[in-house]
Amino acid sequence: MRKLMIAGGVVVAVLAFAVYRAKLGAEATESHIATLQDDKKKVDQEIAVLKAEEAFLTRPERIGPIARDKLGLEPAKPQQFTAPEALSRRLGEERLTLPDAETVAATPAPAKPAAKPAAKPQPAPVAPTKPAEPVKPAQ
Repeated sequence: MRKLMIAGGVVVAVLAFAVYRAKLGAEATESHIATLQDDKKKVDQEIAVLKAEEAFLTRPERIGPIARDKLGLEPAKPQQFTAPEALSRRLGEERLTLPDAETVAATPAPAKPAAKPAAKPQPAPVAPTKPAEPVKPAQ
């Protein structure tokens, strides 16, 4: 019976120590959570300030004069707009029709040209560059 009392006392002591450690761990976790919540509030305030600064800096009445003065940009003119249907014609893009497989198979392969001696390539003349002209609308 005495051994059973000693074993029971040891179990109670171990359980008391485990509860004490769990309580300390819970307090540490609570303080860590509080710290993280404070950090979150600070970051949320910084985000709000940054969004306000972005809204202030991206106002059209502020950007317009800067774009005109420093970049030489102007508002788009009505003549610069094109309907989506006319874009392919305006840009010179046309639909390509590819030959079907039967046509390709029926066409004889071109003869290989005779090998020519390699010539030294001449440097291409450099043409003076001029600024790009504005695109005129298709009429």
